[in-house]
Amino acid sequence: MSGQNNKSVWYISQPSAWPKAPRWMSFSTLSELEACPRRWALSVADYLHVWEKRGYPPRPQITALEGAVVHLALQKITHVLAKHGCTSLREACAFSALKELGGYTAIIAECIDCALHPYEGNPRAAPILDTARQRLSTRVPDFRIRVQKLLSRISLASSNGASLRATAHGINEYRHQLFHGSHAEVELQVPELDWHGVADLLTLTSGFCEIRDFKTGISKPQYEFQLRIYALLWSLDRNLNPSGRLADKLVISYDENDVEIPAPREDELRFLEDEIRRRTAVVLADLRLNPPDARPSQESCVYCSVRQLCEDYWKWNVREEKGGESPENQFTDLQIRLSARHGPASWDGIVEASSAIKVGWPILLRISKLLFELHPGQRLRILNLKISIYEKEQSGENNLPQIVATAGINTELFLMP
Repeated sequence: MSGQNNKSVWYISQPSAWPKAPRWMSFSTLSELEACPRRWALSVADYLHVWEKRGYPPRPQITALEGAVVHLALQKITHVLAKHGCTSLREACAFSALKELGGYTAIIAECIDCALHPYEGNPRAAPILDTARQRLSTRVPDFRIRVQKLLSRISLASSNGASLRATAHGINEYRHQLFHGSHAEVELQVPELDWHGVADLLTLTSGFCEIRDFKTGISKPQYEFQLRIYALLWSLDRNLNPSGRLADKLVISYDENDVEIPAPREDELRFLEDEIRRRTAVVLADLRLNPPDARPSQESCVYCSVRQLCEDYWKWNVREEKGGESPENQFTDLQIRLSARHGPASWDGIVEASSAIKVGWPILLRISKLLFELHPGQRLRILNLKISIYEKEQSGENNLPQIVATAGINTELFLMP
């Protein structure tokens, strides 16, 4: 990748082409499309002027990476435990199974590498990738405790037949019936619905069928809906479940506790099937707009990784009057025009869009590490700036308060055309 391509990610631009509708629908894709079709489209569109891969380069989020590390470790360990016929960590065979993987510390170290691997060659991730790796490495003892706590509440079933790992997205002609046992990362596919989903752990015995999903964050109501969707997909997956056996136990495993969800009955599954057909049709119709509709809101935009590209977000972000709490010591997004250089690592500017500061107010931007040159007259969109306010007696002309915006490790600067 050329140096110019590495820099081009910091310049605001539209996609080379808007994406087509997804071939397969999933819980996460449906949730993304219902929340904001524009966000989904901007995230997965092609940006040939930025890099060769599909989608806009994502920015690593430490909390998401931490969850990925724990999730990957659970996947690896449950798979090897099931392969060894271990039903819990308390059995002697569990020691041998874990030893095969090198022990908890080695497993977690490998999972850190796996979690960061997708960001290699990502120009947006490059400035913080080493820092992210260091922070994750310091959390290894905590990851180990979290993984052990989650595993301690799991009862696995010995396998008496073939096990199936997750497949690539798409129809796999070699997918076959699952037999009794615990199966990790099972991809459920229903071509008639164009839906798929990956069940973290699916356990089959003569007495029950359990689908378990691991969640490393806080409890959310939509996770229950996700698990019911997995129950529906399992009932309709004619390759893995030719008899149409229903799941009778659904469990969400959080760090501190398990939550059991009532398994849907046959009539409830039919209602659920109708619901996801209807909701899928609605979101696919929304994608026919060019560009797709934007739905800015605090909940939808605060963690959006492509909000710097979204014109509707920045129009929504403008506030003529500050509302609520003072922006002092808050992190916010700003669109500003640079007016002059203030010092070796600071610039004077005028606010053009902000949810915390009046449009037209002067601002002092402090930033030490730059990925492209700054000049007076440039317009910038800046994400995650810390705002501080000087007392009025220290303010400049027009008796306006001096707003100081300081860039930190999570700050990103993007140059507008």
